[in-house]
Amino acid sequence: MPQVYLPDEDTIAAIATPPGEGGIAIIRISGKKPTEILERVFKREGKGGVSEMESHRLYLGHIFDPESEKTLDRVLCVFMKSPHSYTGEDVVEIHSHGGYLVPKRILSLIFKHGARPARPGEFTLRAFLNGRMDLAQAEAVADVVNAQTEEGLRQAELQLEGVLSRRVDEFKETLMDTLAEIEAHVDFPEEDIDQFVREEMIQRLARLVEEMDGLLSTYEEGRIIKHGVYTAILGKPNVGKSSLLNQLIMRERAIVSPYPGTTRDFIEETIDIKGIPLRLVDTAGLRATADEVERVGVEFAKKKAEEAELIIAVVDGSSELDEDDFEVLNRVQESEHVGIGFKPVPTLSQNIKRGILVINKSDLPQKLSEERLAGILPEGRIVRTSAKLGFGMEELKDKIYEVLIRKRDRMEGNEIIITELRHKVAIERAKESLLAFLKAMKRGESPEFLAIDLRSALDFLGEITGEVTTEDILGRIFSKFCIGK
Repeated sequence: MPQVYLPDEDTIAAIATPPGEGGIAIIRISGKKPTEILERVFKREGKGGVSEMESHRLYLGHIFDPESEKTLDRVLCVFMKSPHSYTGEDVVEIHSHGGYLVPKRILSLIFKHGARPARPGEFTLRAFLNGRMDLAQAEAVADVVNAQTEEGLRQAELQLEGVLSRRVDEFKETLMDTLAEIEAHVDFPEEDIDQFVREEMIQRLARLVEEMDGLLSTYEEGRIIKHGVYTAILGKPNVGKSSLLNQLIMRERAIVSPYPGTTRDFIEETIDIKGIPLRLVDTAGLRATADEVERVGVEFAKKKAEEAELIIAVVDGSSELDEDDFEVLNRVQESEHVGIGFKPVPTLSQNIKRGILVINKSDLPQKLSEERLAGILPEGRIVRTSAKLGFGMEELKDKIYEVLIRKRDRMEGNEIIITELRHKVAIERAKESLLAFLKAMKRGESPEFLAIDLRSALDFLGEITGEVTTEDILGRIFSKFCIGK
């Protein structure tokens, strides 16, 4: 179970930029005495010392080792006085040359003079605990860093700006207004809740449940945008799976050969389909084989099919279906019964709910009609392509998007969607408490019991923004962060 060590008064430091070659590296220091440490290792160029540096201004100078008096690098330094900094504490940033060695040497020198290494996410954790952002915004920091597509980045930035938090606050405001009315009757038990007031409360909270349902309905889309969709490309040997992968990622990633069985291991690549990260896996062709290495590849392909959320099944439109094609088609069908004239085998991936059928090699004379494939997938899930010539790729991308995002009215502008399971669960539990409250109201329960359900709903919503939290929750969240953030 992830643990979090709640910040103490230590001064922490870390490299805030990715390791490796680069023009600039940033070393971040936060806590009680970053300027004291800087004063020992930094010489400003021109007049004045560290004590005379103004907040939020860059100063040119040199980082040096006071023991050896050796200069480590020429740098820019900035001091950000609390509370107007990322963490809400005094913060110093040293902008050095990038690379592997220089930033590490500077960081080691800072450790030597009183700072300790920052733990994963500790800068953002301090920002949360110091009131610079709420917990939902803190989670969005990691989402911004890890965003795989423009749409994922847009949603992360909306959450970082507080759009989700404000929506949750609106829910809580409605609950708190209702709780105040209920608690007024707790203080005056001799007065029953007026029938008109009772009905107004019921309608108000019923509307709130509907609003929660609306936000909850966005989770599947949000999960897909944030985490992507694991997608297996399946087909018998030599139907064009590797060519299809190369066309989708727009580069030669997989070996293309006229000889069946060339692909024996699986190849993974991620592409952006209209804001959805699609994690594509090109697998070995499914067929019975005596070759031991190819047989292992076939078993890998079957395993990847079981793990996939989306299957792109590929058949050769220039030839008739055979038993190997039937094996592939059985893995993409949504029901146990198909209507193409062969005996179905048990579907191994009962959790697979999404599939697309690609009839490839459309540049050749066609022997396979779409009517022949009727009944395998819902209407409109078949696309014709020529992976060799690049025909049908945009149609395939459109179909993938359509299958994954079933709603046609995509959310635009500043509308937030839920991307985090933790938020979904918290809203669901708050909704359950509201439904319990509504049932109790209709039964005529006493105000004391009604107030319990409302407070419970408030607590669940408070978990999203961090007003109600535990060390375990913080550990789960911040353990996913990189060091330096």
